[in-house]
Amino acid sequence: MNLKVEDILSEGFDIYKKQFAVFIAATVIAVIGSILIITAPPLLFGLYIMGRKIIRGEEVEIKDVFKGFDYFAVSWVMVIAGGLAILVGLILLIIPGLILLLLFQYAIPIAIGENLGAIDSLKKSYRIGRDNFQFSIVLGILMLVINGIGGALALVWFITYPFTVICLWISTQKLMGENKII
Repeated sequence: MNLKVEDILSEGFDIYKKQFAVFIAATVIAVIGSILIITAPPLLFGLYIMGRKIIRGEEVEIKDVFKGFDYFAVSWVMVIAGGLAILVGLILLIIPGLILLLLFQYAIPIAIGENLGAIDSLKKSYRIGRDNFQFSIVLGILMLVINGIGGALALVWFITYPFTVICLWISTQKLMGENKII
Protein backbone atom coordinates (compact mmCIF):
# COMPACT_ATOMS: atom_id res chain seq x y z
CA MET A 1 0.00 0.00 0.00
CA ASN A 2 1.38 3.36 -0.99
CA LEU A 3 -0.22 5.82 1.41
CA LYS A 4 1.17 9.30 1.81
CA VAL A 5 0.71 11.27 4.98
CA GLU A 6 0.31 14.50 3.02
CA ASP A 7 -2.66 12.96 1.17
CA ILE A 8 -4.28 12.03 4.50
CA LEU A 9 -3.76 15.59 5.80
CA SER A 10 -5.18 17.13 2.64
CA GLU A 11 -8.23 14.86 2.55
CA GLY A 12 -8.71 15.32 6.30
CA PHE A 13 -8.64 19.09 6.02
CA ASP A 14 -11.11 19.12 3.13
CA ILE A 15 -13.53 17.07 5.24
CA TYR A 16 -12.84 18.88 8.52
CA LYS A 17 -13.60 22.36 7.18
CA LYS A 18 -17.16 21.31 6.23
CA GLN A 19 -18.39 21.03 9.85
CA PHE A 20 -15.50 22.25 11.97
CA ALA A 21 -17.47 24.63 14.21
CA VAL A 22 -19.75 22.00 15.73
CA PHE A 23 -16.81 19.58 16.06
CA ILE A 24 -14.75 22.20 17.93
CA ALA A 25 -17.71 22.98 20.23
CA ALA A 26 -18.13 19.26 20.98
CA THR A 27 -14.40 19.01 21.74
CA VAL A 28 -14.76 21.82 24.28
CA ILE A 29 -17.71 19.98 25.85
CA ALA A 30 -15.73 16.72 25.92
CA VAL A 31 -12.81 18.40 27.67
CA ILE A 32 -15.05 20.08 30.24
CA GLY A 33 -16.97 16.83 30.76
CA SER A 34 -13.70 14.95 31.22
CA ILE A 35 -13.06 16.84 34.45
CA LEU A 36 -15.13 14.08 36.08
CA ILE A 37 -12.46 11.60 34.85
CA ILE A 38 -14.93 8.71 34.57
CA THR A 39 -16.47 10.42 31.55
CA ALA A 40 -13.18 11.05 29.69
CA PRO A 41 -12.88 7.79 27.67
CA PRO A 42 -16.53 7.72 26.52
CA LEU A 43 -16.38 11.39 25.51
CA LEU A 44 -13.20 10.66 23.55
CA PHE A 45 -15.09 7.89 21.74
CA GLY A 46 -17.89 10.39 21.13
CA LEU A 47 -15.48 12.68 19.29
CA TYR A 48 -14.46 9.75 17.09
CA ILE A 49 -18.12 8.96 16.41
CA MET A 50 -18.56 12.57 15.29
CA GLY A 51 -15.47 12.30 13.10
CA ARG A 52 -16.91 9.23 11.38
CA LYS A 53 -20.22 11.01 10.75
CA ILE A 54 -18.42 14.01 9.24
CA ILE A 55 -16.38 11.77 6.93
CA ARG A 56 -19.54 9.97 5.85
CA GLY A 57 -21.06 13.34 4.93
CA GLU A 58 -23.65 13.14 7.68
CA GLU A 59 -24.70 16.20 9.63
CA VAL A 60 -23.29 16.25 13.15
CA GLU A 61 -24.75 17.79 16.26
CA ILE A 62 -23.00 18.67 19.49
CA LYS A 63 -25.04 16.03 21.34
CA ASP A 64 -23.32 13.34 19.19
CA VAL A 65 -20.32 13.57 21.51
CA PHE A 66 -22.40 11.80 24.14
CA LYS A 67 -22.90 8.75 21.89
CA GLY A 68 -19.50 7.63 23.14
CA PHE A 69 -21.27 6.47 26.30
CA ASP A 70 -22.60 3.57 24.21
CA TYR A 71 -18.96 2.38 24.37
CA PHE A 72 -18.47 3.06 28.08
CA ALA A 73 -16.96 -0.32 29.01
CA VAL A 74 -14.96 -0.69 25.80
CA SER A 75 -13.55 2.81 26.15
CA TRP A 76 -12.41 2.20 29.72
CA VAL A 77 -10.93 -1.25 29.03
CA MET A 78 -9.07 0.23 26.06
CA VAL A 79 -7.70 3.12 28.12
CA ILE A 80 -6.62 0.82 30.94
CA ALA A 81 -5.21 -2.05 28.83
CA GLY A 82 -3.61 0.19 26.22
CA GLY A 83 -2.34 2.58 28.88
CA LEU A 84 -0.76 -0.22 30.91
CA ALA A 85 0.93 -1.69 27.81
CA ILE A 86 2.29 1.73 26.88
CA LEU A 87 3.41 2.36 30.47
CA VAL A 88 5.30 -0.94 30.59
CA GLY A 89 6.88 -0.04 27.25
CA LEU A 90 7.91 3.35 28.59
CA ILE A 91 9.46 1.74 31.65
CA LEU A 92 11.41 -0.57 29.31
CA LEU A 93 13.67 2.11 27.84
CA ILE A 94 10.95 4.55 26.69
CA ILE A 95 11.11 3.71 22.95
CA PRO A 96 8.91 0.56 23.14
CA GLY A 97 6.18 2.59 24.88
CA LEU A 98 6.30 5.32 22.26
CA ILE A 99 6.12 2.73 19.49
CA LEU A 100 3.08 1.10 21.14
CA LEU A 101 1.44 4.50 21.43
CA LEU A 102 1.80 4.94 17.68
CA LEU A 103 0.75 1.38 16.83
CA PHE A 104 -2.43 1.69 18.93
CA GLN A 105 -3.54 4.90 17.18
CA TYR A 106 -6.09 3.06 15.03
CA ALA A 107 -7.79 1.25 17.93
CA ILE A 108 -10.70 3.64 18.53
CA PRO A 109 -11.83 3.79 14.88
CA ILE A 110 -11.55 -0.01 14.73
CA ALA A 111 -13.59 -0.44 17.95
CA ILE A 112 -16.33 1.86 16.67
CA GLY A 113 -16.26 0.90 13.01
CA GLU A 114 -16.12 -2.87 13.48
CA ASN A 115 -17.89 -3.00 16.85
CA LEU A 116 -14.99 -4.89 18.41
CA GLY A 117 -14.01 -5.09 22.05
CA ALA A 118 -11.11 -3.14 23.46
CA ILE A 119 -8.48 -5.90 23.40
CA ASP A 120 -9.38 -7.07 19.89
CA SER A 121 -9.29 -3.45 18.67
CA LEU A 122 -5.87 -2.89 20.25
CA LYS A 123 -4.58 -6.13 18.69
CA LYS A 124 -5.91 -5.25 15.26
CA SER A 125 -4.53 -1.71 15.51
CA TYR A 126 -1.15 -3.16 16.50
CA ARG A 127 -1.16 -5.49 13.48
CA ILE A 128 -2.18 -2.74 11.06
CA GLY A 129 0.41 -0.38 12.51
CA ARG A 130 3.13 -3.05 12.43
CA ASP A 131 2.30 -3.99 8.83
CA ASN A 132 2.44 -0.31 7.83
CA PHE A 133 5.16 0.65 10.27
CA GLN A 134 6.85 3.54 8.49
CA PHE A 135 3.56 5.20 7.55
CA SER A 136 2.17 4.70 11.09
CA ILE A 137 5.25 6.18 12.74
CA VAL A 138 5.31 9.24 10.47
CA LEU A 139 1.54 9.76 10.79
CA GLY A 140 1.57 9.27 14.56
CA ILE A 141 4.47 11.65 15.11
CA LEU A 142 2.84 14.24 12.90
CA MET A 143 -0.48 13.92 14.78
CA LEU A 144 1.42 14.32 18.07
CA VAL A 145 3.25 17.38 16.75
CA ILE A 146 0.04 18.98 15.45
CA ASN A 147 -1.71 18.41 18.79
CA GLY A 148 1.43 19.43 20.69
CA ILE A 149 1.50 22.75 18.88
CA GLY A 150 -2.24 23.12 19.49
CA GLY A 151 -1.73 22.37 23.19
CA ALA A 152 1.18 24.79 23.47
CA LEU A 153 -1.02 27.50 22.02
CA ALA A 154 -3.73 26.71 24.59
CA LEU A 155 -7.12 26.96 22.93
CA VAL A 156 -5.76 26.03 19.49
CA TRP A 157 -5.84 22.37 20.64
CA PHE A 158 -9.63 22.53 20.34
CA ILE A 159 -9.06 23.11 16.62
CA THR A 160 -6.20 20.65 16.04
CA TYR A 161 -7.57 17.65 17.92
CA PRO A 162 -10.79 17.19 15.87
CA PHE A 163 -8.68 17.49 12.70
CA THR A 164 -6.39 14.68 13.86
CA VAL A 165 -9.42 12.52 14.72
CA ILE A 166 -10.58 12.81 11.11
CA CYS A 167 -7.08 12.04 9.81
CA LEU A 168 -6.88 8.91 11.98
CA TRP A 169 -10.28 7.72 10.72
CA ILE A 170 -9.21 8.22 7.09
CA SER A 171 -5.90 6.44 7.73
CA THR A 172 -7.59 3.51 9.45
CA GLN A 173 -10.06 3.17 6.61
CA LYS A 174 -7.34 3.19 3.95
CA LEU A 175 -5.04 0.83 5.85
CA MET A 176 -7.89 -1.65 6.21
CA GLY A 177 -8.58 -1.43 2.47
CA GLU A 178 -12.07 -0.06 2.93
CA ASN A 179 -13.62 1.99 0.16
CA LYS A 180 -16.03 3.70 2.52
CA ILE A 181 -15.66 4.64 6.15
CA ILE A 182 -16.23 1.67 8.43
